[in-house]
Amino acid sequence: MYYTYLLRCADGSLYTGITTDPARRFAQHAGRRTGGAKYTAAHRPVRLEAVWRAPDRASAARLECRIKALSRAQKERLIGGALPPPAPLVRIPIEPDGRRILMQFLCHPKCSTCKKARAFLEARDIPVQERDIREQNPTEQELRAWHARSGLPLRRLFNTSGQAYRAMGLSKKLADMSEDEQFALLASDGMLVRRPILVSEQAVLFGFRQKEWEETL
Repeated sequence: MYYTYLLRCADGSLYTGITTDPARRFAQHAGRRTGGAKYTAAHRPVRLEAVWRAPDRASAARLECRIKALSRAQKERLIGGALPPPAPLVRIPIEPDGRRILMQFLCHPKCSTCKKARAFLEARDIPVQERDIREQNPTEQELRAWHARSGLPLRRLFNTSGQAYRAMGLSKKLADMSEDEQFALLASDGMLVRRPILVSEQAVLFGFRQKEWEETL
């Protein structure tokens, strides 16, 4: 797999290149390893601003050339997301040192919807930290934070098609429960929580709807 990247230097200038490993390449540019470029040797790099995954070296090189042809203002807009990339490639979430940002993926291994969500992520080479929602159920603190970020009604966090939900007769009980009681109940059993859950920098998604995940990611 090849990647095209935009690197910002200490003087604010931008450097574009291609690599098979963004983290390793950033370390080379920063002088922590040999093999950096002449430009970055003279202009100390401080962080990677953007990385795009390409299917092959030729595609990565073409994108590199097209980005180099952009003006400084256009490159800044590209970094900020206000300008679409000059090729239909996948932008990779990264830390400033080139490491990919891992999102949390909470699922039940036997759940068919979770399997579809996992296949969706794998097909797009999106790395996640997978967590078994049954073995490591979300804490009340996590649920409160994720609920606030999701923008969903609290009732939507319940797995209404699950056996635990039906066995407890919650369809008739939730209306009479306070928010505190509902959060405590959700935190008591991960199988009561709607799944899968994807926790990213941009949003928190409960349940898998492909269009919504595509728009978010």
